Amino acid sequence: MRALFCLLLSGLSFASKSEVYNIMDFGAKNNGREITTVMIQNAIDMCYAKGGGTVFVPRGEYLTGTLNLRSNVEFHLGMGAVIKASTDLSHYQKRMEHLAGLFYTEEAENVSITGPGKIWGNGIEFMYKDSAKVIRGEVNKFIRQKYDFRKVESGLGDGPLMPKDRYHQMIVFSNCRKVLLSGFECIDAPYWTILIVHCDRVNVTGISVDNNLMIPNNDGLDIVSSSNVNVSGCTITSGDDAIVLAGYAHHFGDPGFKGILRPSRNINVSNCILQSRSSGIRIGGWDQNHMSNYNFSNITIFDSNCGINITVRDSGSVSNVNFSNIRIETRLHTGDWWGNGEPIKISAMRGVAGNRIGNIRNIFFNNITCRGENAILLYASKETKLSNIFFSNFEFVLRQSSLDKESGGNFDLRPNLIQGKEIYESDVPVVYIENGENIKFDQGNIAWEGVFAEYYTYALEAVKVRNLVINNTTASSSPSNMKLPAVSLRDCSDVIYNVQTDRRKKAEKIK
Repeated sequence: MRALFCLLLSGLSFASKSEVYNIMDFGAKNNGREITTVMIQNAIDMCYAKGGGTVFVPRGEYLTGTLNLRSNVEFHLGMGAVIKASTDLSHYQKRMEHLAGLFYTEEAENVSITGPGKIWGNGIEFMYKDSAKVIRGEVNKFIRQKYDFRKVESGLGDGPLMPKDRYHQMIVFSNCRKVLLSGFECIDAPYWTILIVHCDRVNVTGISVDNNLMIPNNDGLDIVSSSNVNVSGCTITSGDDAIVLAGYAHHFGDPGFKGILRPSRNINVSNCILQSRSSGIRIGGWDQNHMSNYNFSNITIFDSNCGINITVRDSGSVSNVNFSNIRIETRLHTGDWWGNGEPIKISAMRGVAGNRIGNIRNIFFNNITCRGENAILLYASKETKLSNIFFSNFEFVLRQSSLDKESGGNFDLRPNLIQGKEIYESDVPVVYIENGENIKFDQGNIAWEGVFAEYYTYALEAVKVRNLVINNTTASSSPSNMKLPAVSLRDCSDVIYNVQTDRRKKAEKIK
């Protein structure tokens, strides 16, 4: 099935007609100072009216507001070409409750952005550069450090910066078919960078996103309620989540969302390098649509707050997700970002009042290496469950953090509606599981690196888990709590485990 899906994607034709429309012929100025929105839009509209072709952007810097691409139009950014976002919010179109960004394309077919040029969001100009967002409200009372959580002595630490009024998604394709994004670079988005929403048959290849790590909400690539999507060979750095796969029908009045109830399925992500102050890969959230048949392979996530984050908070469920050949490195950060050093986090909890809560099932990890500064966290509330989660050929290492004092010893399950279970104080094993069934670990190693805090405990702790298998695994308790067993079980049933403990190696790590 997966091979057939990949073959289908590779056979898609995104080719346009041969006609080329140079935006300079329509009066566009390449000095980066004069607004050129109308001139570029006229080139797009002419190309569309003539049956399609290529709109060509030559070398230079072009200041614009919102542009609307059309069916059968390839927007090609030549070498040295830069589409630059205006800082004047009157230059942007209002869509839903907020302003659209540089490209807003809806109900189009066979449409693309290609070429080696850049799209520059000018995001830093929409921020207060000397003011950071901070955690507010009662959430601090449940944290080990209370109001000293993530405190820095001076400066802004890891941010994020406080935003001013800003446009929202920089590039939007809404309810489109046969979309190609290839080769270009996006830099400095003030909000989500690329949103693919309610679309079908999309290919994203060889693009890069280089966002400011201090800017909040600047997701790299959001693929929402869309199907038959291939993402490959991309490099993404973002303050917020690097890649998001979600099932929103609507999302807080953001441009592009049309309230469409359509499952999201058949998405491949491969050969990507990701960095984030939130999650490298996030699946789910406040989802109304179901999400299934996702494949991730040959992915590197580094220097992130959270590696892989699978979240259910509304009626949409997540199922049939495969991860293979994944390398994750996470660490604790300062700043009000979701995530607290977890390499993998899978959670199902109530985030919306009144709705039935979806579930998470059939999640497979093979050949995965994690080095992080907090636990691998699998958690479900009593009204839902995690089921059929399998790890094979794995290595999990929990290492000492330079920020243990500022933010260590807490679990972060935000967002949810359960008081005291958002971000809260906890002992920290390498792997923590609560409320699950059919969970299996096979052929792996669970280890520690340089830890000393007393809150570091077991290699694996399981609470209310049925059908738990730990096979052919090497593990031991924390060097700071050597008298503890490697595995802790509470209210668990049907447990089979074969864990080898190397006390000599554990003792050596203390020295």
